[in-house]
Amino acid sequence: MSLPNLAMWGAAAGASGWKISQLIRVPVDRGLRVITACTFLVFLALTAQLAADPSSALSAASRQLPKLFQNVVLTFFFALLIVLLESIVDSRGGASQGTIEIAIALVASCGLAATFFLADKSSGSFSYEAAGSTTMQLLFYLIGNAYMAYATARGAALTWRAGDQGQSRVRLSLRVAGAGLVICCLGTHLPRIASTTGRLVFRRDIVPGTGFWTTPFLALGISIFFFGVAYPGVRAGIVKLRLWFLDRKHYRQLRPLWAALREAFPDITLLPTTSQAREAFRVRHMRLHFYRRAIECRDGLVCLSPYLEPDGAANGASTLSAERLREGLLRSTDGELRAGVHVVALPADPGMDADLKELLALSQGLRE
Repeated sequence: MSLPNLAMWGAAAGASGWKISQLIRVPVDRGLRVITACTFLVFLALTAQLAADPSSALSAASRQLPKLFQNVVLTFFFALLIVLLESIVDSRGGASQGTIEIAIALVASCGLAATFFLADKSSGSFSYEAAGSTTMQLLFYLIGNAYMAYATARGAALTWRAGDQGQSRVRLSLRVAGAGLVICCLGTHLPRIASTTGRLVFRRDIVPGTGFWTTPFLALGISIFFFGVAYPGVRAGIVKLRLWFLDRKHYRQLRPLWAALREAFPDITLLPTTSQAREAFRVRHMRLHFYRRAIECRDGLVCLSPYLEPDGAANGASTLSAERLREGLLRSTDGELRAGVHVVALPADPGMDADLKELLALSQGLRE
């Protein structure tokens, strides 16, 4: 079981799982359904490739049929991909072109099936590397690689045209995917077409070693293709992860202020509280918990404001330091009112960021 084959299978498995998870959340998206079907077909095809590997635990007879399955599934994957890209590039002619693409894939699949069942499979292996000079086996791979060369070249051209109609991130995603298809076409399928044609017509291999040096190009091309498909989601995931860490950091930094205010005014809590130990393992809905804590801190400061000495600010608000906060908390315990309800620790600028900056400064002061 070669490393490139495992790399291709891993890339397909990751992309397929990610697209299925997206489809579960948005099942009505027609385009997403097509893309999910495409990625899942590739995953099935590459799973069949692993099963057909000579080093797998399956018997020789069982290893041959997955090779046919792999090639037929890949044929229909590219047919669906081309239909999807055609509908993006030309929505009016997509239906008629889709019928043509499915017909081409069906003809190629029938050719693959016919040559597979007519081929002599007594050698025990039906891989491209073991094709040798067997006529039907070479025809099988000639048909398969001819269709794949057509499909990858057409797919690359369509991804480039579709990229011209999309936004910058989508454009980059499509062009990276198209680059992967170009690598597959030029680095694998065209050399294999030349090799199999030479062995069929001239009885000699005019491009030696294609069974070995083309496989890494195929693995590279497929990996780049799936990276292009996944790029927008990966980018969004990185942004979400960065925001999650930032929210978690602020959530924990607000704890000293929140704990002091909650102890003085238990009614400010919006939801049941948890221990600090359990908070350390909290991973879900971090932004919700962070905003809840910030709101509870603000509510606590409103409750605390009558116990603070007024500082005579022109706008009726009070500035607040950690020292004044501690004094106010002590007065709240004794019930010593000093003023009416008023704004405390008014942020310098409007917005959540400025308000959060004030709350974090207070919390840091209590921590010191």
